[in-house]
Amino acid sequence: MFRNLKRNLAIAILSVAVGGIAVPAIFSAQSSIANGSATVAQKYDGGAFKQLNLSDFQKQQLKTIHERSKQKVEAVLTNEQRSKLAAAIQSGNKKSAMKFLNLTSEQKQKIRDINKSDKEQSLAVLTSDQRNQLQQISAIKQGN
Repeated sequence: MFRNLKRNLAIAILSVAVGGIAVPAIFSAQSSIANGSATVAQKYDGGAFKQLNLSDFQKQQLKTIHERSKQKVEAVLTNEQRSKLAAAIQSGNKKSAMKFLNLTSEQKQKIRDINKSDKEQSLAVLTSDQRNQLQQISAIKQGN
């Protein structure tokens, strides 16, 4: 159970970090959605997703799913938590940004639910071959 909690929190952090790329733009005077979207789209061109050979349509679908999830997660956070998250992301502390938000257990559960839905929707975009490849990549990463 603890392992699932750790995994779910890791997924939550990853989703917020991926989706949170555009957060600084939301809270700054220089709101640049196009810049944040390009960064999110670039995510699918690198790492494990690059190995999946995603089509442009799949990249767009995944970007949309993650942007919606980011908005849902932001809605769970208080204004103060959103400000802290934006500051942490701007300072380059994306990986541990969620740790400093003092989330309530209810917020953590809501974020886990959002991220579970995000993961399910994201997997549905992939072909069965791509899902198998992603499982193999994840297994290798967990083994390290």
